[in-house]
Amino acid sequence: MMGARKKYRIQSSTTTNTYVYCWIAARDALKKAQEHQQGWFYFAMMAGVFAAFTVEGYLNHLGQKRVPDWNEIEKKLGPREKLLLLRNMLHLSVDIARRPFQTLSDMLRLRDALAHGKTLTVTSNNVVGDPDEEKARYPQPDWKKLCNLSSVERMVEDAEKMVRHLCTQSGSKRDPFVSPGGGSSGGVEEIKAE
Repeated sequence: MMGARKKYRIQSSTTTNTYVYCWIAARDALKKAQEHQQGWFYFAMMAGVFAAFTVEGYLNHLGQKRVPDWNEIEKKLGPREKLLLLRNMLHLSVDIARRPFQTLSDMLRLRDALAHGKTLTVTSNNVVGDPDEEKARYPQPDWKKLCNLSSVERMVEDAEKMVRHLCTQSGSKRDPFVSPGGGSSGGVEEIKAE
């Protein structure tokens, strides 16, 4: 008979700042879109979506730290509503009619269109100067129009600016992107076999 396998109890804890991972993904996807001729569109798509994830992730991060019962409240709210709630509750200076917060609307349109993807048929009937113009021959849904490099560059840039602004407004002096998280492990204890 083989001896019983030893078992150990390990006490550990890890904090993951998900919004930082999303920010890194958005920046890296944007860089790839800027560098690659082929496939740039898909990297631009990813950059825009992860820019939106960055902002919503930070709103949840801030809400968890500053608003009692945030985990229950946030389930019923979209990112825009979360921003407005935090603005009111924490008395933050946020102007949603100006950049960077104005860009949130494009980010969310892209994110929502892809997260709740539907097959779309877009039709057009335009008079054009060039019958070979791709835009006239192949009309695109709004979300695809948002995936151009200049729009996505703005989304990634403004996502970072929004997070930094909210961080400062909430009283933090720490760089919100300094760490994706960390953890600790200790207290290894052998469990006696019965």
